[in-house]
Amino acid sequence: MTNTSQTPVDIDCFQSLRDHIYADYEIKTTKSRSVFEKAKTVMPGGVSGNLRFFPPYPLYMQSGAGSKIIDVDGNSYIDCFSANGPLLLGHNHPALVSAQETVRDYGLLPLNPPLMVECAELITRIVPCAEKVRFLNTGTEAVMTAVRVARAHTGKAKILKFYGHYHGQQDPFLFGMDSTGAIFSDGVPCRSITDTLVCRYDDIEALTSVFESDDDIAAVILDPAMHAGGLWGSNKDYLEALRKITKKYGALLIFDEVITGFRLGLGGAQEYYGVTPDLVTMAKAAGGGEKIAIVAGSAEVMSVVDPEAPAGTPRVFQSGTVNDGSFALAATLAALKTYQELDKKGAYQNIERRAERLKFGIEAAFAKRSIHCQVNHLASMLQLFITPNPVTFESSQGLNFAAEQLFYHALINEGVLLSLPTSNHIYLSFAHTDSDIDFILDKIEDIFERYAFEKVLLS
Repeated sequence: MTNTSQTPVDIDCFQSLRDHIYADYEIKTTKSRSVFEKAKTVMPGGVSGNLRFFPPYPLYMQSGAGSKIIDVDGNSYIDCFSANGPLLLGHNHPALVSAQETVRDYGLLPLNPPLMVECAELITRIVPCAEKVRFLNTGTEAVMTAVRVARAHTGKAKILKFYGHYHGQQDPFLFGMDSTGAIFSDGVPCRSITDTLVCRYDDIEALTSVFESDDDIAAVILDPAMHAGGLWGSNKDYLEALRKITKKYGALLIFDEVITGFRLGLGGAQEYYGVTPDLVTMAKAAGGGEKIAIVAGSAEVMSVVDPEAPAGTPRVFQSGTVNDGSFALAATLAALKTYQELDKKGAYQNIERRAERLKFGIEAAFAKRSIHCQVNHLASMLQLFITPNPVTFESSQGLNFAAEQLFYHALINEGVLLSLPTSNHIYLSFAHTDSDIDFILDKIEDIFERYAFEKVLLS
């Protein structure tokens, strides 16, 4: 049996390794099992999101501080999953906790709190494309609004996305996460994606061809990290060419920075790559993990949601019950100010250096056992591929990630939540220290000693 698709060498050997890891996990997490047994009677899979479930049962957490998180059994973990990215400041950062205490008198449903103005002003100073700002609740909602704004502003209907890019859970974008263009979920009708075009990323000729054959494209949307497709990132030349093409054909350029916003740099991917879009979507990282989302862009484009815009301006409806929630805005203002302070201290360079050290450390640990592991790295984010062949976006399609899942699961047994086994997304936070990286790399050595990965994986 080959390992070209990351398939275990021997099924019996793989099952033995899995059973060993699961058995150790079950001894350590008896209270999580109890919570799971109760939770699954009232919640599908015992969780509130599919990604949170992994066999034999998920972890249930009760607290966190800094780079650490603690489960209901009292086990402590270095958390590199970071709530799938937003916890850029780690858990319970003092500045966020203190800021939220100051707004308790506001209550949960204020009306236009002045706090939102201060927060929006700061965003316009930090984010290159942000001249006007609207607040929302989720990344999915932000993308939905940005798309509606783009269509109203241009008078065109279609949106172009790229293979390997994820833009939230609304039907028109829940497809094309791999290279086939397949719909990602049951329950999404084919007719819901008829106005969404899809194109290969980093291919200017293909993109130009689409624009030449269709004059009804309102916007191009992209994730500058290409995170869902394996963390392949972008490059400045391509983004500059994309910027020119959208202007030439009268389409808007939307950066979906729900992942990259404030993580690639203080100003996000726009600052990191030096290319400014027309619109940007951001979410919970802006609030250090609090429930917040943002649509921002040029004053001209954002005028379509302005009730005072001149007559003849297209009118887009955008509202929400708790778009200006005081706790979320307080956390966002505190987080943004903290990011500014960290940026001045060179913290973005430090976190990237730690991520790079983690990347090389992981690859070295596998190479020591003659197992090839490719770790993709962009700023403070990593994803890994255990396979003997170099991986590209196209070649990664259809790979079996069973080995990666067991690797992450084994690390959980050693007090490291490097990623959820179902995710393969690793995010460092500003709370992570060099000692945390030392600990993680030591535990990787320990799991290779404890578990028979070498017997399962081909070199």
